[in-house]
Amino acid sequence: MIIIVGCNKGGAGKTTTATNLAVAIARRGKEVCLVDADPQRSGSRWHAEREANGLQPAITPMEKRDNIASALKSLGEKYDYVLVDVAGRNSRELISGAAVANLIIAPHQASQLDLDTLSELQEQIIRVRDVNPGLQVAAYQTMASTNPSVKGTERQEFLAYLAEFPEIQALNSVGYYRKVYRDVIPQGKSVLEADNPSAVAEIEALVQEVLDGH
Repeated sequence: MIIIVGCNKGGAGKTTTATNLAVAIARRGKEVCLVDADPQRSGSRWHAEREANGLQPAITPMEKRDNIASALKSLGEKYDYVLVDVAGRNSRELISGAAVANLIIAPHQASQLDLDTLSELQEQIIRVRDVNPGLQVAAYQTMASTNPSVKGTERQEFLAYLAEFPEIQALNSVGYYRKVYRDVIPQGKSVLEADNPSAVAEIEALVQEVLDGH
């Protein structure tokens, strides 16, 4: 299965989502390849630290740029799951990868700047489905507030805005703004390997939803 973690907005938590998903899926005994298709190479640096620290389960790293469609197809035949981290913009990697992917997970904050990019993403999806009609696309709310007085309202606003884009489905899972997500990246870890039960529950819910629904 080929999963692209991408959207048209930087700073939405794409690498955080991709790396945590990679570890969560690998911990379920699956062969996972993490493809870094972002020139910033955040995923590759994360994996280098993971390897240096001897962390298990092992995840196979790969770097690909430009038209990545044929490379992803080949990797999809070799690995159970191929997770692709693309740049936060309308990139060649996002479009060419989407042409062969099974699923796009599009992280977005519940902010106007993030949500305004959904119209561009929907247009891209419509065009890509001309060549890949089975492509599924799901929006994942990230960096959500943990404040009980606003989290419910923020979630409803996110869902209401997303409802305007029928090509994009909403994941039930939510990633909240927690310091642990930043802390584990320099160590090559996921939050599943840290001591924060709330963050662990969030990633477990996300991976279960992805595996069950796709």
